[in-house]
Amino acid sequence: MYGDIPAEGIAIRVPNPPKTALVRLPTNQEMLERLDRQKSIRRTIGRRKSQTEFVPNEKADLDLFVKIRLDKGAEFDEYEAANAISKLTYCEVTGCQRAGDEYRITVKTPFGATIHSVEIPTQRDITFYRRAVMSATDLPHGQEELRYRMEPAVALYDSVASKIEGYAASFKPADVPPHHKSAVVLELVQAIDELDPALDPNS
Repeated sequence: MYGDIPAEGIAIRVPNPPKTALVRLPTNQEMLERLDRQKSIRRTIGRRKSQTEFVPNEKADLDLFVKIRLDKGAEFDEYEAANAISKLTYCEVTGCQRAGDEYRITVKTPFGATIHSVEIPTQRDITFYRRAVMSATDLPHGQEELRYRMEPAVALYDSVASKIEGYAASFKPADVPPHHKSAVVLELVQAIDELDPALDPNS
């Protein structure tokens, strides 16, 4: 179950040089702060084409790692910390099935699969989400800084989530980590788009 971890924490190991750290799961607020420091750069490469590159922020990962570490062992550098955070926060949508007026979306995590039952949002809520979820800042030399804003995804999830499975008994839908909520919302919006594809004038 996600959230059921030993009292002493989760062991994170580095093979070379050998070292181990005990960590807890990040709180939702800690995850939001880390995710807010991530960005991508989109570059215009000519002929109406662009290229988007995710910019790693190892400093943000190291700061989070220090917060969630429970023991006092050998220090991790920013690359070791980033790898540890990546493993802890891994999530991937592996299934999406419609069940009446809801969808059941399965998300794989390092602690097992979780299932989210979510209602179909209104078109108004989807439109507000799309307008708010990305922010863009123009940069010199045909570049653009893109930031994915987590708050709109969290708000949409909280408005449609009805049931969760695979989490510790103490978890309610509001307690689901923000990166899980975001993954569910992305899948939900895509599934709804597929219900109503673009109009075909030849149909």
